Amino acid sequence: MSKYLKSKQYYIDLYDKHTVERCRRIVKKDENDNSKFLQDKKVTKKQAKAVKEWAEDFILKMETGERYLNKEKTIQDWMNEDQRKDDLYENTQAPEDIRCLTCRNRMIPTFKDLWHGDDKEERVLFMYDCPNKCMPRRAFFNDGEEWRIKAHVCKNCSAPTTQTTKDDGKKLITTYKCSKCKYIEIDEIEWSSKTDNDFDEYFASDRDRFCLSDEEGGKYKEFKWNLEGMGHFMEEWKEKEDALAKRLEENPKGFHKEGAGYTCAICQDHTAEGDNWYDKWGVKCLVCQNAIDKGEIPASLAKNRDSWYRKFDFDYYFNVKSQTLNKWIKEGIVIPRTISHYGEGIHTQIFLIKDNKGFLPPKKLIESKSGRFVKDGKEMTGIYPWYQCGDPHKILKGYKIMDYLRVIPPEEMKQREIEKKEKEEARRLHREKVKLVRKGRKNCK
Repeated sequence: MSKYLKSKQYYIDLYDKHTVERCRRIVKKDENDNSKFLQDKKVTKKQAKAVKEWAEDFILKMETGERYLNKEKTIQDWMNEDQRKDDLYENTQAPEDIRCLTCRNRMIPTFKDLWHGDDKEERVLFMYDCPNKCMPRRAFFNDGEEWRIKAHVCKNCSAPTTQTTKDDGKKLITTYKCSKCKYIEIDEIEWSSKTDNDFDEYFASDRDRFCLSDEEGGKYKEFKWNLEGMGHFMEEWKEKEDALAKRLEENPKGFHKEGAGYTCAICQDHTAEGDNWYDKWGVKCLVCQNAIDKGEIPASLAKNRDSWYRKFDFDYYFNVKSQTLNKWIKEGIVIPRTISHYGEGIHTQIFLIKDNKGFLPPKKLIESKSGRFVKDGKEMTGIYPWYQCGDPHKILKGYKIMDYLRVIPPEEMKQREIEKKEKEEARRLHREKVKLVRKGRKNCK
């Protein structure tokens, strides 16, 4: 019968118990530590609470996930260690020919136990009794070293001390008194009132919360893999950026980047092999770089993207289509900067806020905002365009573009949403019908 090795379920329950205790400490610590979220006076209590909840959720996610990933290995290590103890305990032989100090008879080993009480490797301690019941008994380790009680000495003068012990059920108090200098030393051991059998009414629910199932653990494993992949990507990206910075020091006017597919910071076109130029302002296609060199646009636009609009931005932010925008340009309502194709025709047009002062608003005013909404009974987070975050006329008060825009009433928007869903459903039904027809023809063949 094993003395140390238990059933696997014993170790599973023990590991889950440790997991619950660790996660409870994390939650309790976060509940008591709110100051760090309120150090910045610009942060509201609501914002601080949101940050705190996110941080707590993230820390718990990492802790519970790592505990899940380490569970099998830790349990197997525990079982291997206890199996090793059993093997050491069962197979170690007691030292022979141990003699009684009183009658010199050969003593008999009557008790053994594993010993952890010194800096040496784990050993087996054997207790010996004299067949004549003589005293004192003797104890030896399996390597032949005799175990002896070390006398307690005074910390001040190293003289022997006398000791008295008192146990009141709550504490074990041992008092050591020096017979020479009268120095008194007191050791206290407080008995724990908790036992392994104490009822914990929240353990079951906390175990379900903190000890992940295989399905939940699989999701965390994928999350961690993606996180580590992103970390490797960031390291590679940093190495490339450092290499670019070093090369730019050697070529301050710029150079061609190897490869294809880079996105121009001005026109957003993807570049072909050799059709790019990189300098302190970023990557541009050679057409836009030529426009910069010719003075058609300033080079700083490549980095300061909030200072100008593209044609696409008019559609994205204001629902102004190309036909309407071209009409505005023709009528002089908006003023474009034209980027030519190496001095001929129009490659693209951009619209600087400083060229259209009082007409185009700063992009900061029309940023989308995140918010919460309820869908199918569940609270979710979504991104809302600027015109749904308040009255558009108030948000863009003083900017003339609002004189040319129409704010669609909520009833009309709702009707549009209904019509959009109906069209999508009609398309879906049509696709299903086509699939069935094709499947029928295939079966006929």
